[in-house]
Amino acid sequence: MTKLIVNEWFNQWIGLLKGCRKPKTITNYKNYYQYYISPVIGHMDICDVRPMHCSKVLQQMSENHMNSSVKQTKVAMRCLFQYAVENDIITKNPVGRTVIVPTEMLQNSESTERSLFISDSDLCKFFSQAKNSIYSLPLRLILETGLRASELIGLTWDEIDFDNRLINIRHTLQYESSGGWYFITPKSRQGSREIYMTGNCFKILQMLYSAKEHRPKPENPLFNNVIFLSKLGNPIRTSSYNIAIRKFCKDAGIAPFSLHSLRHTFASRCIMAGISPKVLQLIMGHSDISTTMNIYVHVSRESKLREMEKLTTFEASDDSSLFCEKD
Repeated sequence: MTKLIVNEWFNQWIGLLKGCRKPKTITNYKNYYQYYISPVIGHMDICDVRPMHCSKVLQQMSENHMNSSVKQTKVAMRCLFQYAVENDIITKNPVGRTVIVPTEMLQNSESTERSLFISDSDLCKFFSQAKNSIYSLPLRLILETGLRASELIGLTWDEIDFDNRLINIRHTLQYESSGGWYFITPKSRQGSREIYMTGNCFKILQMLYSAKEHRPKPENPLFNNVIFLSKLGNPIRTSSYNIAIRKFCKDAGIAPFSLHSLRHTFASRCIMAGISPKVLQLIMGHSDISTTMNIYVHVSRESKLREMEKLTTFEASDDSSLFCEKD
């Protein structure tokens, strides 16, 4: 039987994905394969790949990469080999239940999730540093809406309904190094949604609308209606936001966070305000409510302390008497 090297199979598989997957997804698959998968198993005969080889890919990644990247790489490997199963090239997908994310990564992900919530005191320090920058208002808007980065970057004035105080999410704006900027529809039906404006959100958007005629005119007419642009008239990339965020955090003397942390903080505030999981799912645009339940279960330390205070039903001047029975 003629050998089929994994690298060769990947090239066939990725070529067939064009038109079936969004360009961003294909680019991500290429990057995961090139940098993480291929160096470990790319030279192997596809029939010789076993779960232990796939586990080695994830194990090596776990040393220097975030849990989310490791999980996405596993998804890419599973899809790659599943297509081989469906075409009778191999009989069983080696990326099965036995291929798991390393335990230390799962433990690290818990601390990462906890760090995603930003306290009010840290936000105050942060925005005192960011207030005179072009990043201040878009970052504040995420805190009021829970927008994804791509939704914020691609937000256009035709999605804003001031009369009904609604933001109508209908597309996102993505950047590819090979093809530049392009608008795409949300990945899922739930991604297209209406978000009601808070009072602060309404004020932010009104301020931006009043000032839009005074900003630099974009060179590319594609961006004429985009709300947030750089001083050169181009959309602001996620990496630019995160670089600015890290600088503001450093200047404010607080722990660094990312653009996504603001979305997480919005969701956590919604939970603390008593918004139901189903309503929060609609606001966030999650296709599966389990995502809402699993990711946004963490609340701030201050909130936990307030809840624990409710358990205090008496006062004691001598703490040694708290657990002593009276005669």
